[in-house]
Amino acid sequence: MLYCLAVEGSSRWIAPKAVVEMSDRQAGTADLQARLGYLNRILKAKEKADGQAWLSTNSREGIRDEAIRALKELGAVIERDLPKTSGKGRYALTADFADLFDPDRSDIDRKTGVTVWRQAHLSRAELARVAIRAAQTVTNVTLPNGTTQPLSAGPSQVIIKAVVEQFAPRFLTEPVVLSYSDSTAPVRYVDKTLMRRLGLEHGPGDPLPDVLLADTAEPLRFVAVEAVATEGPVNPARMAAMTTWLKQSGFDAQDMYFVTAYLDRGDAAFRKTVGEVAWRTALWFVAEPEYLLAALDGSELGNLRDLPGW
Repeated sequence: MLYCLAVEGSSRWIAPKAVVEMSDRQAGTADLQARLGYLNRILKAKEKADGQAWLSTNSREGIRDEAIRALKELGAVIERDLPKTSGKGRYALTADFADLFDPDRSDIDRKTGVTVWRQAHLSRAELARVAIRAAQTVTNVTLPNGTTQPLSAGPSQVIIKAVVEQFAPRFLTEPVVLSYSDSTAPVRYVDKTLMRRLGLEHGPGDPLPDVLLADTAEPLRFVAVEAVATEGPVNPARMAAMTTWLKQSGFDAQDMYFVTAYLDRGDAAFRKTVGEVAWRTALWFVAEPEYLLAALDGSELGNLRDLPGW
């Protein structure tokens, strides 16, 4: 859209074909007439771009239904009213979004403009995702008792930090951290003294989740959390192994709760692994920390009309 100057108020509109047919050779031709000429030429049904097209013809639906739809929902793209069968261009950037790319803007002015645009158009969860991705490097985590422990760099570190600092105090009454792992150590931190005091025995080879929490309020309960940046949710095998270990210390299965933690619902890791998540567990997202998504089986679900708000 920027290449073709398809911006609100310009009377220029692109179709997905303009994205599919773009090539390195065409993109390297930057003078104004070439850019406007590309749009006029490509919207003719039998015209092709110069050079090897970036995408296959069957990519059009994905561009329209995924990329363009997402931009429309954010308020970055507008669509003019045309019959669905029309081959004319129908999409353009909104004026305020396109203005962020104005080459005459200074870096400081652009940064301010981006911040203002985000605040006006992004939801609270979307703003949280932006903040999460801007803070991918963390070196420590603050436990519920106020002490600070090291945390090595790695893809899951942001999730682990959020589980300890946000999930635990939000969903547990009297939370303590018994152990956590990170990308460089199977057990980065473990409080064996506290574990023994609570009645848990842990030895080499015993399974531990990415984060093991306990709520020391009555009744005592344990919460096993797997932080998924790429793979490794609470699947049935993982759930069974940790339940067996818990029983060896004299506890019952109902004394442990299982949670799989992701960055957000739009994350590739969530889409990849959600089908592996065990029933009777919960899912939590760093970008939406106030919510839990429960994976219930039929016996727990009962009648849909009994659910709040149904």
